Amino acid sequence: MFDHQRRSKYPPTSTTQVFRRTLDWRTNVVFASLLAASFCMGCRKGNEEIESGPPRDLPDIVSAIQANADRVDRPLWAGNVNVTARVKDDRGKRHSYNLEGSLLFDKPRNLRMDLRPGLGDQVMGLGSNDQEYWVWIEPEMKAMHWGRHRYADQPCARSTGIRVDQLVGALGMGGLPSGSEGLSGPTRREGKKHDILEYRRSGGVAVDREYWVSRAPPYQIHVVNFRDAQRRIVMSAMLEDYEPAWQGGPLVPRAVSMIWPQEEGKFTMRVSRLKGMEPGKVAPTAFVRPDQAKLPKGVAEIIQVDADCGP
Repeated sequence: MFDHQRRSKYPPTSTTQVFRRTLDWRTNVVFASLLAASFCMGCRKGNEEIESGPPRDLPDIVSAIQANADRVDRPLWAGNVNVTARVKDDRGKRHSYNLEGSLLFDKPRNLRMDLRPGLGDQVMGLGSNDQEYWVWIEPEMKAMHWGRHRYADQPCARSTGIRVDQLVGALGMGGLPSGSEGLSGPTRREGKKHDILEYRRSGGVAVDREYWVSRAPPYQIHVVNFRDAQRRIVMSAMLEDYEPAWQGGPLVPRAVSMIWPQEEGKFTMRVSRLKGMEPGKVAPTAFVRPDQAKLPKGVAEIIQVDADCGP
């Protein structure tokens, strides 16, 4: 489990330095320090550098990632997930959480996380399906925020605190973006130790999303950046500790760390073990957005964050 209150005594590794260079330098210094403290916990063996091979061709990069995603041929479940989160509410007040719980994923966008403090009652729920995403936190937030994927990146959509739509996109288990998501690409850019795949909004010139792919085996996604129309980073994620979900199964990241620099938010999770489930074992309602009757009594309000965006 991550310990975000302790700073490493070692200087940042080259991997962390690469990640930090992706930040928009207009982000305040205080949060930059928070980022360094958080993500340095993912550094490998103190000051050891990760070996890196030569740049790879675009077809080889995409093929390796997609071949791994294609092996996700069943729902994935983990019953022991450790999560730390820092969220700003609608009034600008910050809340911190240290939780554990379960995760259920079925590609491309079905996600459910039920989280609680130790043996207590559930206090946070995150979810997504093909059309919608949602998050509720109780008792501090007292509301569930939800929206639709097709409006998630538009100015008319307000923040949900924890961007579940971006969490699903960053996990990478559903494969790289497709044309159906309104993105064109990828094109390849060469980094110092990564090959960087860039996607743009269809018809646009600014980069919407970046996937930093490791040049070391197993050649999977290491960093994901989401950018806005002004090219500012709105979310950065680091994916580490790839291991097979089952023998011969897909490689999945056991540690995922996300930050939202402009909102000073963060979300990290570590999964001890993932396993595959038979599709028939997943309840049909597992990925249905909960209504008021299925929410805790402390969640008194349901807020649609993209109500002004369209039907």
